Amino acid sequence: MSSTATQRAEAVAETVARIRTIEKEQGVNRASLDAMRAELESLARKKELFPRSDFPAADLRDDVFIRLSEDDDNRFALYLNSGLPGKASSPHNHTTWAVIAGIEGSEHNKIYRRIDDSSEPGRARVEVEREVSVGVGESLAFMPEDIHSIHVLTETPILHLHMYGKGLEQLTERVYFDMEKGTCQLFPSVPIVR
Repeated sequence: MSSTATQRAEAVAETVARIRTIEKEQGVNRASLDAMRAELESLARKKELFPRSDFPAADLRDDVFIRLSEDDDNRFALYLNSGLPGKASSPHNHTTWAVIAGIEGSEHNKIYRRIDDSSEPGRARVEVEREVSVGVGESLAFMPEDIHSIHVLTETPILHLHMYGKGLEQLTERVYFDMEKGTCQLFPSVPIVR
């Protein structure tokens, strides 16, 4: 293991431990997510720990998440994600808390609110509430029920950290929303995780 990889592994382990403690002591709420954001931002600012040479562009396809850490019980999962230019996701929730922090480039997020009463299965209306770009050293956090979409508007791939309360493969109840059709359904697939 290279010196950079060793330093990265140590920094990741320390960050995840602090985030685990925040959740244990404060639960999952907006205030605790803000504290988690600060921890993930601090890790993302250590760009030297995430050199492109360790994560070649050829390995970073559109829907690949590289697992940096995940507890044995599939909790506290941290991934490196590279969004390719033009990447866009449908509005979706996570069913667990999530924090995104930028290492390189800017990821544009649209945050939605649901405007129907959720009474009709498979039907949903959402509208954009606000838009936030997550750049270098910046972050954004989501409660389990929050809805967002991701858009890579840059001309080069971005590198971002994505941390979830549960590993992506465990999120089998995620819902995505089709604004045009006014529908919602289970997310069709889990991103490729390596």
